[in-house]
Amino acid sequence: MKKIILIIFICTASLFGQGQNSTITVTGEYSREIDIEKYIIYVDFREALARKPQNSEQKKIPQLKSEFKEKLSKVGVDFGKFKKHDLYEVTGTAYGTSSYYYYATKSLDEVKKILIQKIEGVSAWAEIMAKEITNKDMAMLNKIAIDDARDKAMQMASNINKKIGTIKEIEDINHKEFGYYNAGRPYELHKHYVKVTFALE
Repeated sequence: MKKIILIIFICTASLFGQGQNSTITVTGEYSREIDIEKYIIYVDFREALARKPQNSEQKKIPQLKSEFKEKLSKVGVDFGKFKKHDLYEVTGTAYGTSSYYYYATKSLDEVKKILIQKIEGVSAWAEIMAKEITNKDMAMLNKIAIDDARDKAMQMASNINKKIGTIKEIEDINHKEFGYYNAGRPYELHKHYVKVTFALE
């Protein structure tokens, strides 16, 4: 009889302890638009033969640069703003017969003026860089996501006739980073997440 009473007492104490330490963990989120920071334009000058058989003169890199520079000047772009991309050049498969340059700008109009120039032996393309999130921005986004987590937790707790109490733990599961802009999905919103643990009363 004493053993049965002791077992019942231990089980009751365990359940009471679990009830006192009950928590609920939810993930709050906030959707935001991605801002563009800048565009990086890359230009590859590569020695090449003209496609037409009647004009098989090989263009050297200095000639290609000169022609490209002249075309840019006509649309108001200074080729002197471009910087030589030595690291990309030495890792390329056409080292010695090609030359790479790059230029960063915040003007989309300027990007269009550069990319529209067509010369045999010259390739140009652009990368779109997303704006970096500052610590101040992160704090604001976290606050909104935490409020969203609180609303979710309150709804879940009410379904089991409980209430949420104080916050026990907050985990920021995002990374402050400088990334690429997804041009294929220009209207896609970026999700900001925060995992929050609340006391359950």
